[in-house]
Amino acid sequence: MDVSVIIVNYNTKQLLADCLDSVRAKTKDIEYEVIVVDNDSHDGSQKMLWSQYPWVRLIETGENLGFGRANNVGMDNAKGKYLFLLNSDTILKNNALKIFFDYSETHKNVGVLGAILLGKDRKPCHSYGKFITPSSEIKYALSRYLPFLKDKTLIQPDFVSSSKSVDYITGADMWLTREVYKKTGGFDSDFFMYCEEVDWQKRMSDIGLSRLVIPGPEIIHLEGGSDPAKSNLWSRNRIKNIRKSKKIYYRKHFSSFIFPFFVALEWLMFFPISIFIKCREIGK
Repeated sequence: MDVSVIIVNYNTKQLLADCLDSVRAKTKDIEYEVIVVDNDSHDGSQKMLWSQYPWVRLIETGENLGFGRANNVGMDNAKGKYLFLLNSDTILKNNALKIFFDYSETHKNVGVLGAILLGKDRKPCHSYGKFITPSSEIKYALSRYLPFLKDKTLIQPDFVSSSKSVDYITGADMWLTREVYKKTGGFDSDFFMYCEEVDWQKRMSDIGLSRLVIPGPEIIHLEGGSDPAKSNLWSRNRIKNIRKSKKIYYRKHFSSFIFPFFVALEWLMFFPISIFIKCREIGK
């Protein structure tokens, strides 16, 4: 088996169907399997897969494990030489799997490969990012109030004509080898959602594995589709998950005396938003 495509699903029935259809239609000249790890959906996703997609391996978790843990389940059950973690809210527009495969066969010591993702308008959208650091958190906190500080190259990146080294590839499309998964241990199960791909790829960076965006693969990412709360800036659940994940990341990657600094920054970033949400709820 050349590659195992692993898709985590949670109540994204139609998006999942569109994603699977694109994988089936666009993938040629490569042996692959598709594994869908279902996080206890209640929208009929499982029935759809049984009846319409018998070629898909369905793994039902029986509970919502979160993004990282569910992907780990999929990777543990995969047969492929390579593993391709793909969001359910993506659509392949060309033979992306073969492009990733051919590149990987001739390039070693790579942790993760990804592509410049496309939005609905076919323009580049968020595809990679920078590791969390004190300076990046200060800039991020201030950008909440001073929009001109936002890094537009991350929000709308340029197309690449050759491979580009980045800190981390977004979790929407992560291509890696089985050996990298075994060597690094996959996603940290402490993260439920947000920052899990940053943490994992930071650990890859620490042992010298590169993360590259390569030209060729064309993948549309309907951002927020796999997590409805993500498309709503003022979602209480979204903010709660971000705050929890960032605290876990801070504790893992920075010394204890720096942790209070991050907590103060977190307050600067999220406390005003929390007050705004509360006022909105009272107003309703």
